[in-house]
Amino acid sequence: MSTDLTLLPRVAHRGQEVTAPRIRGLLALLAGDLRAGRSTERLVAGLWPDEQPERPGKAVQVLVSRARAQLGADTIASTPTGYRLTLTEDQVDSSALPLHATASADRARAGDHAGSLAAADAGLALWPGTPDAGGASDDPVAALRAERAPVRDALVRARALALARLGRHTEAAAPLDAAAAAQPRDEEVLAELLRGTAATAGPAAALTRYETYRRELRDGLGTEPGAGLKAVHQELLRGEAPVVRHGVPHEPNQLLGRDEDIAEAERLLRASRAVTVVGPGGLGKTRLAYAVSRRAEQRVVYFVPLAGVTADDDVAPEVAAALGAGDGRHGAVPGHPRSTR
Repeated sequence: MSTDLTLLPRVAHRGQEVTAPRIRGLLALLAGDLRAGRSTERLVAGLWPDEQPERPGKAVQVLVSRARAQLGADTIASTPTGYRLTLTEDQVDSSALPLHATASADRARAGDHAGSLAAADAGLALWPGTPDAGGASDDPVAALRAERAPVRDALVRARALALARLGRHTEAAAPLDAAAAAQPRDEEVLAELLRGTAATAGPAAALTRYETYRRELRDGLGTEPGAGLKAVHQELLRGEAPVVRHGVPHEPNQLLGRDEDIAEAERLLRASRAVTVVGPGGLGKTRLAYAVSRRAEQRVVYFVPLAGVTADDDVAPEVAAALGAGDGRHGAVPGHPRSTR
């Protein structure tokens, strides 16, 4: 469903700019309580905070009539105590924004980082650019934007975390840095920053950053990093060993459109010892396996091609040979390199 009413980047209804200050304020106040609407008394207080008109109820009625004439008679409905917008949550950007934030967070908790990224992108598309922090303190539009600004910040953070967890560390670096600057004790963000630093600049640089944070925490608050960040620290210490990918070839070109498949395979591998990818020839199963192998958390990965294995009893010897623990299946070509799967 399309967004009919925008209030965050600009005030417009179905693409038509709303310029009248009182109508803008009326729409912002009604959008702030989209389901229940607002009473006439609350609308008067929000629209005329300093000096009320002589007949406040009549003034609101006239303003609503003007808004209906500009936006459509069915846009604002009367209630027993006042008025409400007839639009649904996904038709008003200030209400749709939290929906996308919730969806992004839910998908991240489920391990669906591609889905989390998509939901965050959809939410941020409602409020592009840098939010305008201006506006008078008693302006209902400015007040609504200030109220929704933390939701937008949460979407920026969710997007950065999703990018990092999808292995897109270069794209994630700047928004993660911004999130860490805004909340220096956000250890979930710091954990992904450390992993990204290790991936792009090496484990030593990430360990230095961790030690700086640990020292600041100890000297400033007398505490230590949380358990989650300490676990990442241990990952980094193990990561000083070289990353080895036996039998995983260099990727000749970027694998496009498979982020969700890669993320799903990684999620399944965390819960199962074996994951089978099924599909017709030419679908890209091997390239998917290569991509998962390159991004694996383990320092050493073996890729064993089993395309030439025709008997069940030959699988174990072939894997053992790739690991250097056997000679492979009977009849294998001597000296033929065995990579892993």
